Amino acid sequence: MLNGKTIAFLVAPEGIEQAELTEPWQAVRQAGGTPRLVSTRAGEVQAFNHLDRADRFPVDAVVDEVSADAFSG
Repeated sequence: MLNGKTIAFLVAPEGIEQAELTEPWQAVRQAGGTPRLVSTRAGEVQAFNHLDRADRFPVDAVVDEVSADAFSG
């Protein structure tokens, strides 16, 4: 169980495979954790389904503005 734990998902601003983000993200939530999207730029990240653009996701934190101590994993 991940109750009370915050899990960082560190991704590039563009190019992440959507399923590789959304499926683990949902698994963290189902296990009681809090997922947070961390990237190198503020704003949104662009996901892809193979080579096609998919959804955009809001960034929760920028790498240089957070500490690893803020996350459980």
